Formats: sequence, structure tokens, C-alpha cells
Amino acid sequence: MAHVLTYHTADGHVMHILRVVMKSNANNVPEERVQLPTAQWNAIVEECYETYFTPKARSNAASKDSPKLSNTLLQLHDFSTVVEAKRAMKAGDIGRVMIVWKKWCLMAQALSGITNYSSYLPRMVLLLTKILPPSLAKYMRHNLLFSPTGRSNHFVAKDYWLEIQNYWIKFLYTKYGPGLQIERLKNFSL
Repeated sequence: MAHVLTYHTADGHVMHILRVVMKSNANNVPEERVQLPTAQWNAIVEECYETYFTPKARSNAASKDSPKLSNTLLQLHDFSTVVEAKRAMKAGDIGRVMIVWKKWCLMAQALSGITNYSSYLPRMVLLLTKILPPSLAKYMRHNLLFSPTGRSNHFVAKDYWLEIQNYWIKFLYTKYGPGLQIERLKNFSL
């Protein structure tokens, strides 16, 4: 539930920033969608990016007296890596996932309390990029994600899929105790 709330919070911040750039933040959100020409929309997005999402924008916000804008921009910048990782994994694009993991290796070193990430993630990235022979590293990278249904944009991590399968095995085999009941299993196999 917390991750859903975080996504909505980040989306709300971005929407507010867009409305500030469009100078419509004082107005109510219209019921029907506003049609904008592509060139005008691209200019709004570019201005939004230059004003709020560049390193220079974060530096300017940090130099102001109130830390609210600076903290919000840092939060959005850091959370954008989570969004990018989720989208890259869902698309099955291991190259984009590796780019995010490299950023997370550095970020994890600064955060206390996540000792597994700060040690295992850099080790895995180094194995997949530098230590293993190129052909084996490519094989390992391209076997981290798969699509259980075969559809595009429905990739999941293999360990996630294995966790789901383990749950169902435990549910089927130990629903009525640690021993399995052959009569019950016959019903599932038919």
C-alpha cells in the first residue's frame, strides 16, 4: 500500500509542477481534457524540465532559505529511478535495469539499514558487467527477467515468479498439515 501511495504522491508533485509552469495552478482542474498543440506541449515539458528537474534547478532550490522545494526535487529525482526500474523490468529491458542498478549501488552506500542491498547489489552488478566472461554475463543478464504469459510488457523477475510458485506448492501440499494427502492431490491432477 505504501508503494502505491508513493507513486500517487510523486505523480501529484509532477502534476502540480506542470500546472505551475502552465500558470493554471490557481484554477480548478477542468472536467474535460484540454487539447494543446504538440509544439506547445513540448515547450511546456521542456520548460518544466529546465526549471525543476535539472541538476542546476536542484542546486538553485538548495541555495534558497526554505528547504521544501529542494527536498521535494531530490525526492522526485530519487524516486524517478524506482519508476524507471519498474518500467524497464516490465518491458524486459535488462540494459535499462542495469543502468538503474548502477545508480542504486551508489545510493545504497549512503543509506543505513539496508546492508544487503549495499553489499549484494554492487557485487551482482560487478559480476554481470566486469567479472564474468562476456558470453556468460550476457546469458545471466538475459535470464533475470521473463514473461510467464509470453506477452510483451509483462516481464517479471524470475525470483518473483518462483515465490508465487512456491506459495502455490505450499498451499496445495500443506493445506491440511505437513503430510500430503494422496486423495486430495488426485483431485488437482485430474
